[in-house]
Amino acid sequence: MKRLLTCALLALASASMFAGGYLTNTNQSIQFLRNPSRDASIGIDGVYYNPAGVTFLDNGWHLQFNWQSPHQKRDSRTNYGQLFATNYLNPGDPEADGTFSRKYKGRVDVPIQPSLFLAYNKDKWSYQFGFGVIGGGGTCEFADGVGSFEALVGQMARGQLGTSFGGYSLNSSLTGKSYYFAATLAAARQLTDNLSVSLGLRTMYVMNNYDGSIRDITFRTSTGTIIPVPQSYILDCKQTGLGIAPIFGIDYRVNRYVNIAAKYEMRTRLNVKAKASNNEAFNDMATRQASFAPYLDGAKTRVDLPAMLAVGVQVSPIEALRLNVGYHRYFDVDTKQWNDDLLDDTNELTFGVEYDLTDRVEVSAGYQKTMYDQSEANYSDLAFNLNSYSFGFGVGVKVSDKVKLNAAYFQTNYHDHTHTVENVSSTLYHRENRVFGVGVDVSF
Repeated sequence: MKRLLTCALLALASASMFAGGYLTNTNQSIQFLRNPSRDASIGIDGVYYNPAGVTFLDNGWHLQFNWQSPHQKRDSRTNYGQLFATNYLNPGDPEADGTFSRKYKGRVDVPIQPSLFLAYNKDKWSYQFGFGVIGGGGTCEFADGVGSFEALVGQMARGQLGTSFGGYSLNSSLTGKSYYFAATLAAARQLTDNLSVSLGLRTMYVMNNYDGSIRDITFRTSTGTIIPVPQSYILDCKQTGLGIAPIFGIDYRVNRYVNIAAKYEMRTRLNVKAKASNNEAFNDMATRQASFAPYLDGAKTRVDLPAMLAVGVQVSPIEALRLNVGYHRYFDVDTKQWNDDLLDDTNELTFGVEYDLTDRVEVSAGYQKTMYDQSEANYSDLAFNLNSYSFGFGVGVKVSDKVKLNAAYFQTNYHDHTHTVENVSSTLYHRENRVFGVGVDVSF
């Protein structure tokens, strides 16, 4: 039984993968939602996407507030042969080949994810401030646990009872909450009428919470006798940390038709410290298992945010039309928490178009392709990243010469992936993501 609980809690501890770090939140503005190719655009959200280009805005103050509501599904369907059929309180779903599977649902619903950008331009200088949720951004709840929890209980019950095995049951759950709050101060200057550079410093505060349990475990013999397992294992851990990273930018206006920009964010070195209220059984197990160490009270763990390079081009063949293309590279392999499970860094391509219907109304749409390069060992039912493509569209309306309203919809479609382990089990991973957003720009 002790071996069972060790394995189950190892799976529980791996929830840190869910908490972020592999994919930086680039959806920092409503303009991004309706056109994710913002790397060479000139706008107040350039405080995040193109800080050097903000110098080309008019003199004075520029303010933007964004309100987003992301909703995500992180589902897995796991098959361990006929094992799940022996859960005598909650049998699995029968498959055509005679096996049984079960769907485990992870849900993320964030009613409010804000961001704020502020810039003051004076002649050739621009002084900037930005605030947003750069990583994480919500709570993911696995109300019924995950397949690896149940499989470990069922396999141990079958191994321990042998020919008298008649079934098993358990209650498990996991909730992870993660926020990477970031505040950025930057200054940019036009070196010439066409060339601008920027230097910024981002301070990041990390707040992770993990609550999980495996309890009410019972084994049932072939004669119907119920054998309760008295011990429950409870995880209740909070992690906090602080990190700082420099950001460099450059923007070059080739002519009135073409603008080129680039931004490099250095790696944010983040050490989080745990403050835990786990039960005694969990702590006792954790002191003897290195994988549990990050969740013991006082433990310190690296959760770096990777360095990022963004390059973009904007072309305006006519005054009312802007065409955008961009490239992002996230240097994930260089962050301390990763290992050989990552084969290479993450790459993204973006495309977008903006068109002024009138002097007051602007419409835009765009596309983003995200490509991971990871081994099969990097998939688990607690944390999985899938290649994806995203699209967004929306509108901007000037209600006055000083105020502009923005609204957008953004959707990410992930490529399902089936992960098979030694022909013993298979898990189909599935994700969906939708974001609605509104915002306002004010110049004064």
